[in-house]
Amino acid sequence: MTLLNGLLALGALAFTIPLAIHLLFRSRFRTVDWGAMHLLGNVVRVNRRRMELMNLLLLLLRCAIPILLAFCLARPVLTGFQSLPGDAPRSVVIAIDDSRSMSARMPDGRRRITHVSEQLESIFETLSRRDEVMLLRSSTVDAVVGSMGASDAMSACRNLSAVGGPIDLGRLIRRAVEVAGEANHIERQIIVVSDFQSHMIDDTAIESLKRLARSLDEAEYRPTICFMNVGADSSELSNVVVESIESESPAIIAGRSAKFVARIRNGSDTPINDLRFAWTVAGNALPSHTTSIAARSSASVRLTHKFDEVGVQAIAVSVEHSDALPEDNQRLIGVDVIRQVDVILVDGQPSKKPLGGEADFLAVALSPFAFGGQDQPDAVRTIVTSENKMVQELDRQSPAIVVLANVGRLNDASRGRLARFVNEGGALVVFDGDQVDPEIYNQTWSDADHSISMPARMGEVIGQPYRDDAEAVRFPIGQLNTQYAAWSLIGPSTGDDPASSAVCDVDVTSHRVLTIDDVAPDADTSPTVTLLAFESGKPLVVRRAEGRGQIMQFAIGCDADWSNLPMRLVFLPMMQQMVLDLAGTQKQTTVDVGSTIMVATDELESLFTTDIKRDSRKPPTYSVRQPIGEELTLEPSGQTPSVLSLANAASAGVYQFRETQWTADGKPFSTQTIRVAEVPSIESQLREADASRMSRAAELIEATIHVDARSIASDDQTRRFGREIWRWLLVGLLIALIGELFLQQRSRSSKKQPIAKATGVMGGAS
Repeated sequence: MTLLNGLLALGALAFTIPLAIHLLFRSRFRTVDWGAMHLLGNVVRVNRRRMELMNLLLLLLRCAIPILLAFCLARPVLTGFQSLPGDAPRSVVIAIDDSRSMSARMPDGRRRITHVSEQLESIFETLSRRDEVMLLRSSTVDAVVGSMGASDAMSACRNLSAVGGPIDLGRLIRRAVEVAGEANHIERQIIVVSDFQSHMIDDTAIESLKRLARSLDEAEYRPTICFMNVGADSSELSNVVVESIESESPAIIAGRSAKFVARIRNGSDTPINDLRFAWTVAGNALPSHTTSIAARSSASVRLTHKFDEVGVQAIAVSVEHSDALPEDNQRLIGVDVIRQVDVILVDGQPSKKPLGGEADFLAVALSPFAFGGQDQPDAVRTIVTSENKMVQELDRQSPAIVVLANVGRLNDASRGRLARFVNEGGALVVFDGDQVDPEIYNQTWSDADHSISMPARMGEVIGQPYRDDAEAVRFPIGQLNTQYAAWSLIGPSTGDDPASSAVCDVDVTSHRVLTIDDVAPDADTSPTVTLLAFESGKPLVVRRAEGRGQIMQFAIGCDADWSNLPMRLVFLPMMQQMVLDLAGTQKQTTVDVGSTIMVATDELESLFTTDIKRDSRKPPTYSVRQPIGEELTLEPSGQTPSVLSLANAASAGVYQFRETQWTADGKPFSTQTIRVAEVPSIESQLREADASRMSRAAELIEATIHVDARSIASDDQTRRFGREIWRWLLVGLLIALIGELFLQQRSRSSKKQPIAKATGVMGGAS
């Protein structure tokens, strides 16, 4: 225990005053015997002990009063037998959750982020000039953090905004610990300010905090950590959110209708009738409509729209409703509108007979109007070539997809060119056949900078060539993978009955055995997904991402040698939807807030008209305009093709990427494309984490939980200076004063009682 005002404790010596008075008062009296004294003997003996005890208690209380008063003024502090930092300078790291949920309006109408700013200002007011503050925001968690004084931190907090996506609590606290490790003072404190939504403290976050706890135990200077929870009112908030927008068309083709569906969720306990919503396409608002949503339910709204122009365009859905989080009443996605999908079909066994070549059935299925002689344009344009001319056509056509149809052996140059094609964003489809050499396909295909491998290893061919014979051995096909959206549109099976599947009438009499290798969880290779399998469980169609592209592999051919699939009605929509899906997934037009946006310069270059004479002496310049209006200059990467990269899309909205070149007479001209960043809808759930999980998270890293700055300041005061007990001493002082007054009154009344008794005794004697 220590005393904040140690000199005032000397006032406790005042207890000697009542002690001296008591002793002196007793010494003033002397015993005088008189004649009737023997008549009071019995009374004196009865009351002597009680009077002595009462006088002793009065003495103790009168001595305790100045002692208690002196110690109250001296302000004693309990230190727990350890040295405390006291007023030593300290470094305070403020880790702020600036995700979208922090913009929610509290019941009093203020935004949570505004409330946080006010709370932090009160914390900064308690800091001295020697203290330093470091502000860490979850939206820029990896950014360099500098130190500042309390006044500068106060100004910075007034400009806080909450527009980020979901945060990784473990990563945020780990980064805060790293920042604290670079502080200038030994005394270090971390304050994590968040609304602690339920998705923040999941099992992954708990495991991350467990690992962090072990590293904290080994730290030379362990920081103190506290949580300030501003989301305790989440259960009182109601919210309506545009949860998602999805395209129901595998690819968006100019001049053809595309379908979209948006999901709107009502997070309140009351139903909403006649909720007005509206679609916006490429900045043009469409007529609004209304829908009704039950409490704690969702509703789907649809749009069918035909695009006339190619390029990436933004589609939005907005609702008109007043709720706790207006920012999520609108959602955007970017869609890539293409003129036509170019597909190169590499025929491994061409034939002059009708439908005799390996790729003939597929060519007809992908471009039915062209083969039918109709004027209506096809969504897919096919170029059939041989394996010897594949590289030449690949360089000349710049296709979206290359199909290898029973292609036997490819030379090293062809395999390397396909590796580069896939890594740069192209899609490769491999159909099997009797000409295929498994040894070639089981190898890694690579050039100087890129490499790919097939999704599955090729084994032996089992079965016999297809014949329409009842005695032929067939390999029944199981159900389509319902997770593959492109094929779910051609008619999923009903329940678990394979006979109701869209491919139930397809007969396969021969196929290649495909084996999928296990991929380690921490491996760089993407996992292989089975899209279609036989009833035996053996893969029929598999798919895997490679680089920026995709590889799809079939265990059968695309002709009628091993199956009757090309002659079934399902073949045309199955192949068309597959190709459109592969073409539609080549550009990532919509990303989560905080992610990296990448745009190939080829995309901007392809938008220039060929009739403009350019000045080849001036290199093009690149820039991006962010949703907040700020424009940044970008430098393309050195790889081929070069890529523009924006490391952190911190705000939701449309990002406009622009390439500017100059004509021969010095005039600038430019093209632009867009990308969209959006906040995941999980940020709109507004559900506070379970109290037990939050306590568990705090316990792991020895953190304390608070709801406001006052609680943090009080806890910090106790930690730095100890726990003051003067209030308890003051209570003791008041009790002593009341007790002294009570005993003094009892003492006076007791002195009168012997006189009355003595009078009665003497009266009886007379």
